[in-house]
Amino acid sequence: MKFLVLVLLLISAFSCKRKWNEKDKSEFYSGCLNSATTNKDIKDPKTYCSCLLQKVLARYPNANDAKYIKYDTSVRQLARECMK
Repeated sequence: MKFLVLVLLLISAFSCKRKWNEKDKSEFYSGCLNSATTNKDIKDPKTYCSCLLQKVLARYPNANDAKYIKYDTSVRQLARECMK
């Protein structure tokens, strides 16, 4: 849950329609890693965050649209898939 809050904060900074750039991806991954390392359910934070980043990029190819993550309950399912 902390991870989703952090992701929402990072993504809310996007204000224009555009594709994800390397900085966006790096910030997402770093924020994910910070949260995932404190979550004992996540065995391999690097693999988990890489997986989640790829799934979020596929679901939200437009960086501006990623702000809808907080309304998208399927993102939790993506996170669960990456924990396997």
